This record gives sequence, structure tokens and C-alpha cells, in this order.
Amino acid sequence: MINPEHMCIQHILGEHRELHALMGSIERTKPGYKGFERHRNNIKALARDGYIELKSLKTRHEQLVGYLKNHNSPIEEVPTLEYIPKEVIEAEVNIEKSRKDLIDRPQACRPNGKCREKILNSENTR
Repeated sequence: MINPEHMCIQHILGEHRELHALMGSIERTKPGYKGFERHRNNIKALARDGYIELKSLKTRHEQLVGYLKNHNSPIEEVPTLEYIPKEVIEAEVNIEKSRKDLIDRPQACRPNGKCREKILNSENTR
């Protein structure tokens, strides 16, 4: 996952919100929830495409909140994963894809291009 130091506040806030949404989707993969198959399929697609890493969900949340002021939305323990396919549980974030997304979309940053600038500068200091 991208180091939050290399992200603008807009992307940190966005990823933080997505983590909470993901927690809700995990909960709604259980049979009995209306639309559980749709939630399960969405999570499968996110995992397949390298966008989510369930094993790091709580840790990632803690990393991000270190950059937020007045944070008051903790993530409880990850819900049971018994209805989540094994390949989703074992999926990892595709870091190179994430880096490319941030570099290729500078207009999505606040201030404009901040993530791109930080990522490219970090690559130059390796």
C-alpha cells in the first residue's frame, strides 16, 4: 500500500471512507442480507484487481487516521470472513497499480498533483 506520507489529504480521506464502506460490504456478504451476492461479487472484483487487502484492513485504517484531525470513527474487529472466498482473503493490494493511479491522475489531488509530486520525489531518493 502507498505510504500515507506520499498521499494528499484528499486521497487519505477517500481511502479512509472506502475502508469503512468495505467493512459494511464484508458484513453484507452473509446469506440473509438482501443483495449479499452482489456485495460478494464486488469484493471479489476489488480483490482480483488488486484494490483491497483484507488482512491489512485494520492496520491500514490505523495508518491513515494518524494523518486525520478529529478522527472519531474507529474500525472494530473485521467481521467474520466465513462467506468470503479464499482468494479474496489472501488478496494483496497491487502497489504498482496504486502508484500509477496516483501519478496518472494529478487533478484528483488537493492540492493539485501533490501525490504525484511526493511519489516521484520518493522514487528519486531511493
